[in-house]
Amino acid sequence: MKKFKLSAMLIYMMMLVFSACGGGGGGGSDDPGNPDDPNSNEVLNYTLPSGTYFNMTIIPDISTTKTFPIGMNDSGSANVPARFIMGETEVTYELWKEVYDWATSAERGADKYTFANAGRQGGNYTDNNPVGTTQHPVTEVNLRDMIVWCNALTEYCNANKVSETILAVVYCSDSSFTTPIRDSVAGDYDKYLNSTAGSFDNPYVNSFSKGFRLPTSNEWEFAARYIGTSVPLHTNYVLKDGIYYTKGNSASGATDYAYNTAVNPRDNTESGPTRSVGWYSSYTPLTSTHSVKLKKSNALGLYDMSGNVLEVCFDWHPDFMGYSRICRGGIYNSGAELMQVGFVGGFYPMDRGGNSSFRICRSW
Repeated sequence: MKKFKLSAMLIYMMMLVFSACGGGGGGGSDDPGNPDDPNSNEVLNYTLPSGTYFNMTIIPDISTTKTFPIGMNDSGSANVPARFIMGETEVTYELWKEVYDWATSAERGADKYTFANAGRQGGNYTDNNPVGTTQHPVTEVNLRDMIVWCNALTEYCNANKVSETILAVVYCSDSSFTTPIRDSVAGDYDKYLNSTAGSFDNPYVNSFSKGFRLPTSNEWEFAARYIGTSVPLHTNYVLKDGIYYTKGNSASGATDYAYNTAVNPRDNTESGPTRSVGWYSSYTPLTSTHSVKLKKSNALGLYDMSGNVLEVCFDWHPDFMGYSRICRGGIYNSGAELMQVGFVGGFYPMDRGGNSSFRICRSW
């Protein structure tokens, strides 16, 4: 059992080119047919017992032999990921809390979940109080909490027949995928990584599961960039293998590049190309998170892919393999340069903060 010592609460951003590598209630289906039009967005609707609901978008079915541009200058490329399903928004505190309360209930007995962090409603950098409404993203959770919560969401949906099919959990402590990881409490690993196979830092990942999970960095960038097969009404795109994608130096869904006032004065109003799609600090410094879905969505109907909070992906950062995972998407208290869809940052698995969260994903 190895321990790797890391400094706490370090979020670093690196400008690099990186290539990584639902169903149920409310009218959706776990197994809808493939869309005839790859530009159409199929949405799965999930309604939980309390009435809390969330939506997930089925990503268009595109051959994995095709490639798409990656990196801020679009100089790299990666294969289109296998078809997947992505959360319409970052995980809200409302959704987090309902699943958390069910998972940690003593009534679950031996299957009770235990979290290192209870989560926070929204976030800021001035105090530890709840921010805004329950529609703010959950913050102050680390990656270990995130993967354990994804398992809990899967089991909660199964227990309440939210999904039309039984979903297998993704993150397990055994190679047979029979034991879900239900505990994110660090123990001796508060400042260290646990390299033991099957631990929360090195789980067995069931690649055949349709349960909830974190996206890969490749999936995240593809979903952030995808525009469609029709020529956009703007020029802020890259054409690759017959598909149009947002440029890497732009926010997700933006019609122009993302940078600060002196460089791109077009963005000095709320209707500007970057400010219309995401929360960030440039013209007016922001001090906290915002409710999800207040800005324009991208072409896939995904909101806040750029801005509001960092979104943690499951991949190890290529420059820090085995030490740091990847995070994407920019922050409410950062400049426009971090809003660029080609921008890649790092996030230690034990770190948490008021400006980081996650978005859920499922394999198709």
